[in-house]
Amino acid sequence: MKKLLLMLVSCLPLAVLAQEKGIHFEHELSWKDIRAKAKKEGKFIFMDCYTTWCGPCKMMSRDIFPQQMVGDFFNDKFISVKVQMDKTAKDDDAVKSWYNDADAIAKEYNVMAYPTFLYFAPDGRLVHLVVGSDSAAAFIAASAKALKPETQYYTRMEVMAKNAGNQPDTLKRLAEEAMEMYDGRYSALFASRYLRAVPSVYTTETLQFLDKFTHSSRDTGFVIFRKNPAKVNQVMGAKYAEKKVEQIIFGEEIYANLKEGITPDFKVIETKLQKKYPDLSRKLIDKFRLQFYQGKDYDQFEKAVKGYIRQYDKQLDPSDLSSFARTVARKAKDTAMLRTALAWSERAVKENPGPDAVSVQAMLVYRLGDTATAIRLQEGVISELAAKEKKFQKEYQEKVLDKMKKGESL
Repeated sequence: MKKLLLMLVSCLPLAVLAQEKGIHFEHELSWKDIRAKAKKEGKFIFMDCYTTWCGPCKMMSRDIFPQQMVGDFFNDKFISVKVQMDKTAKDDDAVKSWYNDADAIAKEYNVMAYPTFLYFAPDGRLVHLVVGSDSAAAFIAASAKALKPETQYYTRMEVMAKNAGNQPDTLKRLAEEAMEMYDGRYSALFASRYLRAVPSVYTTETLQFLDKFTHSSRDTGFVIFRKNPAKVNQVMGAKYAEKKVEQIIFGEEIYANLKEGITPDFKVIETKLQKKYPDLSRKLIDKFRLQFYQGKDYDQFEKAVKGYIRQYDKQLDPSDLSSFARTVARKAKDTAMLRTALAWSERAVKENPGPDAVSVQAMLVYRLGDTATAIRLQEGVISELAAKEKKFQKEYQEKVLDKMKKGESL
């Protein structure tokens, strides 16, 4: 018994050393206490904003934070804290005690991606931001920027907001940098200033920029795409504006209100759409109903899709035609339906040729028995993907080609 006790005691220093090799995180202090401690000790604050479901967050906690070199850097210069941003039934009291602060931090500092690492000066000001997982060395290098005003992300952005002037190239670069950092505040600020600085919105460069920065019906881009589709399409191609508008409305008014395992009430959704988008509501609900059947009930999909294409023929996007045709290629048993879908696919290829559209055409040709033509088309798809260095898509299409050559079902 004495020997066992001695062994346990002798192992304690090693256990402590192992725990202290990496970053020392404060677990007992509140957000208020941490700020007070940082101010008193003259240290910066490092905050790891994570969620329980985030894979890269787990990787950082498991592989990066415990490393000696990481601990040596952070423990000397920062007071560190981990903040769980989501809520689960398994949360302990320590996590629950941070619920209100976590919600406030997410809102005040616009935390949109995980992991997000926030860095505060000793006086409590947010000065720097790092988003995403990385190697130990790269993470230390990115975090070291928090210690100098000239390299602090937020400090630099604040200075640039005052000094950038009205140079479109500078404003565009700053907006894109902020977007890469998932910084909604400064990306919106510089994007808005960029749009005011350019001579015309209706150029390829500016409309591509606008597309990238348009995520909701509240954004300037949505208004431009919605009210001036002809001008947008003249520059960007047919149906470009309408497609963007539909994507946003679907996200806000339809997908956001769906519940897993519950059949949507199409009538209720249509009524809501009618109030906000009376000119689009019928088409949008018809498209949503078709998409729902496409994934859940092929027989209903087949009944509905031909009528949908007849009704909205001139408004159809090539990608929609390819999507419908792909579903038929995978599930149809009727030769006549396969031939109908092949016509959709050929139209999609004609309007917007590319490997995705041609791969659907190849599937349908194969299903209709012309294996030689299908293989030729599929080989062309693979060659184009190889030229574009689309590795994963190429590998998938190579598997499809292999099945065609073996005469197997797709």
